[in-house]
Amino acid sequence: MPEKPWLSNYDPGINPDPEYSRLPLKDQFLELVRKQPGKPFIYYRKQVFSYAEIDTLAVRLANGMIAAGLKPGERVGVALPNSPELVVIFLACLKTGAIAVLTNPRYTIHELTGLYADCGARMLFCREAERGKFSEIRQRGKTALEQLVVLRKTPSVKRGGNRNWRDYHALIEQGHLAEPRYRARLDDIVVLIYTGGTTGVSKGCCITNRNLIAVASGWKQMSQYFTDVDNYKILSSTPMYHVHGFQTAINANILLGGSMILLAEISVDRILSAINRFQPNVWPAVPAQIFGLLSHPDLTGSKANRIQHIGCGSSPLPLATMERFEKLVGVPIIEGYGASETSMAVASNPICRRKPGSVGIPYPNIDCQVVDVETGTKTLAPGEVGELCFKGPQIIREYWNNPKETALTFRDGWWYSGDVGYLDRDGYIFIVDRKKDMIICSGFKVFCNEVDNVLNSHPQIREAGVIGIPDPIRGETVKAYIALRPGEKVSVAQLKTFCRQYLAAYKVPTHFEFVEQLPRTAIQKLDRKHLRESGRKPGANPGSRGQESFAGPYRPCRGFCLHIAENYAGLGCCNS
Repeated sequence: MPEKPWLSNYDPGINPDPEYSRLPLKDQFLELVRKQPGKPFIYYRKQVFSYAEIDTLAVRLANGMIAAGLKPGERVGVALPNSPELVVIFLACLKTGAIAVLTNPRYTIHELTGLYADCGARMLFCREAERGKFSEIRQRGKTALEQLVVLRKTPSVKRGGNRNWRDYHALIEQGHLAEPRYRARLDDIVVLIYTGGTTGVSKGCCITNRNLIAVASGWKQMSQYFTDVDNYKILSSTPMYHVHGFQTAINANILLGGSMILLAEISVDRILSAINRFQPNVWPAVPAQIFGLLSHPDLTGSKANRIQHIGCGSSPLPLATMERFEKLVGVPIIEGYGASETSMAVASNPICRRKPGSVGIPYPNIDCQVVDVETGTKTLAPGEVGELCFKGPQIIREYWNNPKETALTFRDGWWYSGDVGYLDRDGYIFIVDRKKDMIICSGFKVFCNEVDNVLNSHPQIREAGVIGIPDPIRGETVKAYIALRPGEKVSVAQLKTFCRQYLAAYKVPTHFEFVEQLPRTAIQKLDRKHLRESGRKPGANPGSRGQESFAGPYRPCRGFCLHIAENYAGLGCCNS
């Protein structure tokens, strides 16, 4: 087996060892402003913002922040949904040398207090609707927060806030129109993005200019064969406070000089409307959005077939769903793999030699190996299952203020992903599960994703997820949560019979619970943490429809709501 077998499987024209720009993001963006000042940078609702317009706002805001006492290297909290203001604030941070801390505005006070105590941010940007929450966090005194900058629905620079908060537009008006003199460096940390926390405590990923340049270059390389990257126009329908949405919308556009379409509120109706109106050529999606579009009555008559690149990440997409979508729309879905620690992606499928079920092959300049789960020191052969490890320029070097977790996760230049999988002989990566999602039944290892995939292939199941629950004899046993397709009915006995066709006896779920929806994180990953918390408490599962069978009907909420903007705790519809 060759040392890097994936090198022979790249699409034509891909350079396996590309050179990267040595200009920090700040300077790359200024070059774009000089070259194409009038080109649309952001489409938002009925507004269009050019590169020059956004740069003007960012310059004034940067100077306003400096006048308010901000210094290079300080952290700035940004708790906003997708919006032009989020982009302006990030660019202003680049101009000042501050580190943008992108956080989900829907997190609880407890969650946000922990994040801001960890990063030490003194300044924070939020919407008027969340001002009370962040004021309470500041008043508790557990963080370093001093200045709240508020985006109001009806801005008025004449009322610039008070001693407790500042007005965003007033801060811009106060800033003069001269580029700050801060000199950026490639190894400067420019953004902190905290891990999702679905398996433990969130950790702040320190992402540098160098990391972001490398991942954007890799994204361009892996996409250029089937996407017109010189006319990059992306529909941003995943939150930009997550690394996936941030990289594909803001960072990739700084490299490619393209345009982004931002959705104020994210639902399948709005996604389809934006596809028809703006005709993007790139759409990075998550599985829930693919599911939603397949259920939409207007999909077949839409302009979705004009998209060149539909990427899918954050969680596995069932093969049956992928095949249905591609047959209906005629555009291939490209699955990839990455994490906050990799500044987004380290692997994706080539279009010419795509392997459904695989997350693809490593990006140029990325190395991959599989090591034993127990010690992490033995490199495994092709086909052997172990922990996936990666090395390369887009992988971060540390967690913020967390040397212990840094030492555990980053060893000898390798990032230990915590994901269990294998490399086949062609160098394609297959994910089996998370290390922490393994269930030990009578000493045997059961991977949750393996059981999920079998259940999701059942024709009457819309989505399924499994966890391990305590068992007095086996130690742990498998419990499955099932959401059926509209109008369907199936019994537990039938599901067990179905599973036995594909799974060893110890992997077959012994407990079943039927629910209307499975809990998901804000970026639509299955929230096993929530399932575990509720599954270990008898009768504590909201949305349950009984242990034996469920006859529906399932009623999706208005507009096929995806809960993308919600980090909700329950299973019910957010519009119900």
